[in-house]
Amino acid sequence: MSTTFVVFYRNMNLGHPNSPGRALLEDALREAGASSARSFQTNGTVVIEAGDAAPREVVRRAAPRLLAVSGYDDAAFVRPLDRLAAILDRDPFAGAGDERTYRETFTFFDGGQEFGAPIPWTNDRGDVDIIEIADGVALSVIRRTGTRAGSPTAEVEARLEVPATTRTAGTIRRLVKAFG
Repeated sequence: MSTTFVVFYRNMNLGHPNSPGRALLEDALREAGASSARSFQTNGTVVIEAGDAAPREVVRRAAPRLLAVSGYDDAAFVRPLDRLAAILDRDPFAGAGDERTYRETFTFFDGGQEFGAPIPWTNDRGDVDIIEIADGVALSVIRRTGTRAGSPTAEVEARLEVPATTRTAGTIRRLVKAFG
């Protein structure tokens, strides 16, 4: 039985320069071994069934085609859909925000580095609160100050020195509802 995985591509905007279109992205993943691939929204989020293939290997094998055809060459993070559903089921954002909250977010990264600060953690500008971090997922509450919103991606990348990408909790909720 195949497990459903989600691929979160960093800095991918379907159809924009140096990003593939939807059909090309889905085809590249299927040609690389996914039994199915379905793009969700336009932000580089793709739901795949990997069949007998390792999902990270599917993503790795699709990368050369994405580069050759569209110029896309950035990080991708793979997570089981059921793990995202389990995080949402715990309602981790309950009580974490306040009237200043702009968005609740999931930031994906690879590696087991220590964050180097106690969690929950707030950045110096006070516009990012990382409320939980484990197994390559940081959950954050962000605030907008003036016209600028906090960036959990930038905070995770700076502290852990790895690439990362962020999706709103709303996106993850819609994703789990559509495919879970």
